[in-house]
Amino acid sequence: MLRSTLILIFLVYGISATAQLITSALNPEQTNLLQAYEARSEHLKPTGYAPYLISTVKQDSIFDANTRNWERKNYSNWILRKLKNEHLFEVDKQDFHLEGDAAFNLETGDYVDAIGRRAYTNTRGYSLKGTVGKRIFFQTTFFETQSIFTNYMDSVVSTKGDFNETGGNLYNDRGAVPGYGRWKPFTRYKSSYDYDYTLATGSFGVAINENSFVQFGHDKQFVGYGYRSHLLSDASSPYPFLRAQISFWEGRVTYNSTWAVLQSLDPIVDVSYGNKEVMNRRLGARFNYLSVQPAPWFSFGLFDGTTWTWRRNSSPGSIEYYSPHGFLYTGNGIRNHIVGFNGQATLFKMVRTYGQFALNTKGRGMAAQAGVKVFGPVDNMVLQLEYNKVGQNYYYYAQGANGTVLIDEPIQTGTQAIDYYQNNDMVLGHPMGVALDEILIKGSYRLRDFFGNGSLNIVNQNSVSNPKDILFLMVEGGYVVNPKSNAQIAAGILYRDEKSLNNSGMKTVYPFIAIRTNLFNRYQDF
Repeated sequence: MLRSTLILIFLVYGISATAQLITSALNPEQTNLLQAYEARSEHLKPTGYAPYLISTVKQDSIFDANTRNWERKNYSNWILRKLKNEHLFEVDKQDFHLEGDAAFNLETGDYVDAIGRRAYTNTRGYSLKGTVGKRIFFQTTFFETQSIFTNYMDSVVSTKGDFNETGGNLYNDRGAVPGYGRWKPFTRYKSSYDYDYTLATGSFGVAINENSFVQFGHDKQFVGYGYRSHLLSDASSPYPFLRAQISFWEGRVTYNSTWAVLQSLDPIVDVSYGNKEVMNRRLGARFNYLSVQPAPWFSFGLFDGTTWTWRRNSSPGSIEYYSPHGFLYTGNGIRNHIVGFNGQATLFKMVRTYGQFALNTKGRGMAAQAGVKVFGPVDNMVLQLEYNKVGQNYYYYAQGANGTVLIDEPIQTGTQAIDYYQNNDMVLGHPMGVALDEILIKGSYRLRDFFGNGSLNIVNQNSVSNPKDILFLMVEGGYVVNPKSNAQIAAGILYRDEKSLNNSGMKTVYPFIAIRTNLFNRYQDF
């Protein structure tokens, strides 16, 4: 007993944190900057399961995106410092660091819906994060949003339910905005939709060292090195979680175990309950990831993700859920079981090849990914080519394991949402669902404070009920006002063309302008 206690004390206190640590960012521009830095680094760092820990000083330095011939100007005027160089609210003492920013996305464009309303998004909120000493870290964000979407986003968001319908049918009230959560209308039109929705995250953690920590909160995670993930993606909405990560052998071997509580949008009482807000059906989830990094340029990992039946909507049906072990289970209470491989190899410190392969042992569906990222050939440029394939039934628990139900969409009519690898009716992987092949080409470039981004997605969704082809193109450019908060002024154009057998197709052209703080991945390519 004494020996075990001494070992535990050594693990927790014997390996000291050398700097104030914070969780890494999950948003398009800053993720690219972090990955470019990691590709050039000679330091072992397990980054396959994000967010991961990074020092506050190092992350701010990376986000400045300085080049060899230019460094950001530092202002002495308080207003200009807050506008250009610093967080809006910042406290930096010897053992306490706190930084906060206003969060917003004010976007509108040249698109008018069926009743003459212009598409727009109006987001307001805040972001706070900080550290206490060198071990304790925390963060919280809140976003309140109203939107009028373009036609294709209407079709994605409202396909599962319509809060505009009257009559108290709670089983229709299951609409969710991808990446955010449930929506409600702020006016009631019959020929078009408007959406009111929020996003709130928060977490608190204790670092053992720069790669080992314990964290709990309400947020999202991402497993992989590409744009999509078939194992665990941040394209769904946040969920409560407890995460424990331990790293050995100077970061060469890392094991992560996360316990989460998910929900489907099925109310747990009968519709006769009336118009009151009711609790939805819950399910448990476990995510385990074993990462091996023999050298800074090469790493691979084994992923194990399970969803569990929740007894009386308050606890798992099996004590096995609480154990941190993975990969081998008795099967009692497990709904879905995703097992997969994730890996990357970085060549010449500028070319990263990566991939995933995954299998749902309960649904008998498979998914695969292969991609390459090029960091360069000039500073702050990233080019990416990625292929994704998702088979039918990959996110679905086939009862009886006979595989006779062919799933064509994320949550299919006539099936139970609780049988899916999902949260709030959004799958925890590729946001477009199943039965698809996707080729995506992405590029981004940062020249001092100016940036340009481009994305091309070619998707063939070979569903049984409604096969369709989708072409998605978005090009934008703008100016980074403040790299700390990722505040930007941007303008661009979104083009989407959908052709299917069951309808005449859908075409969207959306030029837009925006003033925003781009703090998380806001997926729009559906």
